[in-house]
Amino acid sequence: MDRGDILSGAAFSAVFRSALAFIVMLVLFGWVALNYIERSLITELGDDVQQRWNIIAAEHAGEGEDHMVQAISDLAQGGTGGHHAAALFGEADALVAGNIRTRPKGLGLQVGPLDHAAASPDDVTVDYIHFTGPVDDRTLVVGLRLDLLYRTKVLVFRALTLSGFLVVVTMLAVGYYLSRQSLRRLQDIETALSKTSEGDTAIRIAEKGGRTQIDRIARQMNLHLDRLSRMIETTRNTAAAAAHDLKSPLGRAYLSLGKAIEQVDRGEDPDAALTDTQDELEKMRVIFDSYLQLSRIEAAGRAQFSARVDLRDLTTDLVETFAMIADDAGQSLSFDVQRDQDYGISGDGQMLQQMVVNLLQNAVTHGAEGNRISVRLDRSQAEIRLAVTDTGPGIPADARQRVFEPFYRLDPSRSKPGSGLGLALVQAIAERHRGRVALGDNEPGLIVEVVLPGIAG
Repeated sequence: MDRGDILSGAAFSAVFRSALAFIVMLVLFGWVALNYIERSLITELGDDVQQRWNIIAAEHAGEGEDHMVQAISDLAQGGTGGHHAAALFGEADALVAGNIRTRPKGLGLQVGPLDHAAASPDDVTVDYIHFTGPVDDRTLVVGLRLDLLYRTKVLVFRALTLSGFLVVVTMLAVGYYLSRQSLRRLQDIETALSKTSEGDTAIRIAEKGGRTQIDRIARQMNLHLDRLSRMIETTRNTAAAAAHDLKSPLGRAYLSLGKAIEQVDRGEDPDAALTDTQDELEKMRVIFDSYLQLSRIEAAGRAQFSARVDLRDLTTDLVETFAMIADDAGQSLSFDVQRDQDYGISGDGQMLQQMVVNLLQNAVTHGAEGNRISVRLDRSQAEIRLAVTDTGPGIPADARQRVFEPFYRLDPSRSKPGSGLGLALVQAIAERHRGRVALGDNEPGLIVEVVLPGIAG
């Protein structure tokens, strides 16, 4: 697995961008936090320095200058490394007492370096917060080095830097792992598609039970591969069945034509042989026409129809026609319709006529003498139901779905007449009209029920 592919993956890229955004936010948060800490500590330390200055000034007022000098000396000697600063300056800023060698400029509370007698350690700041104010004719300076502020800022900076580093490293590690997992799944998909394009219709993407977008896409692709496999299998079966159905009449037409040629050579009348040839070619024409009609219907999709077709009138006419055909075959055909209903649908009259013809033709063709065919038309709310039942051999339950496949025959010998496209055409026409077809058992016989959406009354 190429590491470059992993690093360029969507998961790692998203995490990497999130990490950059986190760093930016951390820098801004750190800057705000350090400024807040600095202002808070400056305020607290300033109050402390101010109180010290007030105490010393009060001792001067109550005890005199000598006592104040002693207090300055005690404060200047407190702490280590020049942490505390205190000094009393006289005329011309001359140092009277304390550890500040040069009087700072200005009065009041200030922050800045002082000329302290003791050098500051290397690991702390040289800045002090100090208060300068007059005491009679003297100037009193009291200060405190900002060690606490300096060390607090360093501690906060190190804590933010270390925590930010750990968070970013963790985010990148997680992003790398997720990107690697995604890349594996994408490679599984790529492999499946590649093998499918090479003709392996059984290959599927491994199901790992995940809930990521890639897992959902993999499951959807497996469903599409299932459909594609069924389509390829159906196409293969259709091609094989079409070749088989066309082979017989073509062979018979070839033999009849050869027989006619021989009869002509012998000076005999070839009319019978030519008639047989014409009949076989007519069978082939019927098969081609039916298949072309099926292809056109399926290719047309579900376009909207604007014409109104009365299914009751259409069915009544066709039942009258097929009643005579059934009677010639020793069968009976009856029609039952509720007269007080509207059977108008939006559709194509020729297609619907072809659908009813196929249903009636199938019932007569596959029924034996004595077969009782019943046609029932009724309406329930917005749906119109056309049911054709017979007492013929019926269709086994496990074959009721396959009979809608083009050229599929229940009879492997294909001894029964027909193109094997009758029910396929019925289903295509019904679906084109936003309807459906279902097969059932008439015990004995077959029930074919077509449901179509009716025009609202």
